[in-house]
Amino acid sequence: MDRISGLPDDVIRRIVRFLPANDAARVLLLGTRFKNLEFNDKVDFFQGTFTDFVTESMALLGNNTRIRRFSLKSERGLESDRISSWLRDVLKRGVIDLELDIDGYGYELPLEIFTSNTVVKMKLGKEIEIKALPKNALLPSLESLILDTDVWFSTPDGSDCVFQAVLLACPVLKELIIKEMHWEKWNWSRIVSSQSLQRLTMSRILSDDFIEDEAPSLSFDTPNLAYFEYCDVVPDAYPIVNFDSLVEAKLDLLVMENRNSNPRNLIEGIRNVKILDLTSPFVFEALYFFRGTMPVLRNLHRLSFTNDDNREVCWRVLPLLLDKTPNLKTLVIKGGLHYVEEPDYVCDCLLGYWFLLSCRIEVMEITLWENGTIEELEQVKHFLGKLPCLKLLIVNAMPRTSDKEKLRMIKDLRSFQRASPKCRVEFRWIV
Repeated sequence: MDRISGLPDDVIRRIVRFLPANDAARVLLLGTRFKNLEFNDKVDFFQGTFTDFVTESMALLGNNTRIRRFSLKSERGLESDRISSWLRDVLKRGVIDLELDIDGYGYELPLEIFTSNTVVKMKLGKEIEIKALPKNALLPSLESLILDTDVWFSTPDGSDCVFQAVLLACPVLKELIIKEMHWEKWNWSRIVSSQSLQRLTMSRILSDDFIEDEAPSLSFDTPNLAYFEYCDVVPDAYPIVNFDSLVEAKLDLLVMENRNSNPRNLIEGIRNVKILDLTSPFVFEALYFFRGTMPVLRNLHRLSFTNDDNREVCWRVLPLLLDKTPNLKTLVIKGGLHYVEEPDYVCDCLLGYWFLLSCRIEVMEITLWENGTIEELEQVKHFLGKLPCLKLLIVNAMPRTSDKEKLRMIKDLRSFQRASPKCRVEFRWIV
């Protein structure tokens, strides 16, 4: 065994900083652990260019060398031909885990990437355009596809949707993540359809190209989906929503002014979820606007929502939401509590919290964002005094809370009357 192979990875990385690109490549390829090829121009330093370093590393591989993982990260605007050459090489070597994180400026992937029999996980980004697939496109092993930061699909006029063609070429795809997309660049059917998909994450960025009064529809035909995380401006409609197997959903929906947003089918589609996380206060507003479409969520046992420490956002949909969740057991409020100024600090939208009397919530978690002010504690008094089945109230306090304030909060909370004699209060100090 050579002396280099036994050194820790970080030590080897420091050594190659002083070597020419060809020697650095030879050092990094010593030992079987480097058959996971990871190139990153932020952390790989040596004498020479990053392109020469990657090219030399690839050239040193034996003819029969198999590559398990190939990761290429660069912000230097690499030549498209070089990138494609490296990708074709690792594809021939049976790569399983493929990650591409480049500033592609419209870089087009080699078609061979869509006919790999071995790739199980693929992560693509940034500024990559996909506008054509080979006729024999098939990724029979691909289980996870991540499109990270502005990867877009362009479908030529008169052709089938390229995005949908990708999904059809992935018969065992379980996870699809589409992060920080500019939908304005996409030319597609606006249908996500997959029989195998189990986890779907989609989030968008409002770009300069966003036109508020244009809101195309969006459909989901994913009957086996179990996890759904979705951040978007609500479009005109969701014509198809097939979420028959959905267990958990995280929603961040924004209803824009002056447009005909309609989340009716989406809200109806999540009716079977067991876990629901409303990740921004804007979702409360969206649900309230379309409260007439709210289905009964009979399977829901855990609900969490985020207030972003913004007490100005009204909770007027909360009474309806709790009424529609008859089997809810856990309620988590992230961020600050909602209150108004004197006389009683309770907003009219909460109806004096009388709707809590019929709730069967057993566990509740809140955060005292302002270190237990009288306004915050007044809300807690209602939680403890009106939830008849509450067994545990978890109270999170901010790290800036002094020891004196902690003792004062504990004393106040313990003095409040409790509707449930079995309820205990647990304090957690956020680190």
